Amino acid sequence: MNNKSICSGAGISRRSLLQGAAAACLSAACAPFAHSLAQDLPDTSALKRAAGRSGKTLGTFTVEHELAYEATSATIIANTLSLIADGNDLKFSDRLRPTLDSFNFSGGDAALSWAEQNGLLFRGHCLVWWNALPQWFSSYVTPANAKQIMTDHITTVLKHYAGRIYSWDVVNEPIYHDNRPDGLRVKPWLALMGPEYINIAFETAHAADPHARLVLNECYIEHDTPGEKQRRAYLLALATRLRKADVPVTHIGVQGHLRGATPLDRAGMIEFAKQIQDLGLEIMITELDCDGVNVPGQLVEQNAAAKYAEFIEFMGPYVKVITLESLHEDPSLPLLSNGFPQYLDLFDSEYRRTTPYYATIDALDRLPIAVQPQARRAGNLKQKSKAS
Repeated sequence: MNNKSICSGAGISRRSLLQGAAAACLSAACAPFAHSLAQDLPDTSALKRAAGRSGKTLGTFTVEHELAYEATSATIIANTLSLIADGNDLKFSDRLRPTLDSFNFSGGDAALSWAEQNGLLFRGHCLVWWNALPQWFSSYVTPANAKQIMTDHITTVLKHYAGRIYSWDVVNEPIYHDNRPDGLRVKPWLALMGPEYINIAFETAHAADPHARLVLNECYIEHDTPGEKQRRAYLLALATRLRKADVPVTHIGVQGHLRGATPLDRAGMIEFAKQIQDLGLEIMITELDCDGVNVPGQLVEQNAAAKYAEFIEFMGPYVKVITLESLHEDPSLPLLSNGFPQYLDLFDSEYRRTTPYYATIDALDRLPIAVQPQARRAGNLKQKSKAS
């Protein structure tokens, strides 16, 4: 639930944020089942089997509120998936940092406890991002104090969860067309600290939790357009620089926000994946979905299904973890002009299995069970065997 940013910088066009108070009890027998399920649960055993056969750790973004109060979602996640990523409770935002001197861990604590009680891995999102910053940030943070504020934030958060988190998105979406030769986004962190803010963020995260996988996460590099090819080249150059400097990044996150009307760059992405592996890094698919923008209404579901299948087919051999952007379509978002939801997920708003659901199963079933390279400093988490 990463407030899907429009990487052109136009703002946010994303699943509406789930709101609500923290649940007092999030075990499988408590808050999620205080009320009866909304309807009969769909049979998701085929999806679980397909992920298992292909050796993939399949997860989804969620938030504490969904786990506590949307019983159908929580049950499908617990019964089907192997990982959750908390989309909004752990961002460097008003929710986690309501004031400079306070942290509110209640949402993240509850979501992580739910994951542990249900035997799922947990991915933290995100430590350093250009967006969703707390209200006090712009008036307080300066070049003189930015490093201290950033490193204190990272250290406090990671030490609070040390040893319990599978991976952290450390730096999110650092690339932008700001006319820099390195392609880095200027505001706010580079303007405050210079490009070394990325090195410092990863080094601080590793010092606070040496066993967590540490991810550099980026959007819109998957398609066959000049802009996305350029962003991909910038990301590769950044990953190369970080590796040469022995910065403790372990994974590159490919978000996977697929555009329904734009061709994917199969050859370019395969080459990129090999280049990342040659650097000694691994890749995660971190926010997978597909939009229906500019797709004729009668072709929307078929098109989205084809996009999911194609992307999983060519990226599958190079990734171990695939995280969905959302479990189901968001009924609160306005429909597109073609009458369809903005984003096509594996379940619709009523939890019915969609055409992309079946296409995802087919694509996973077609993947070979490949032995993935071991990440540097792979975490010795209690849950580690779940991802093996």
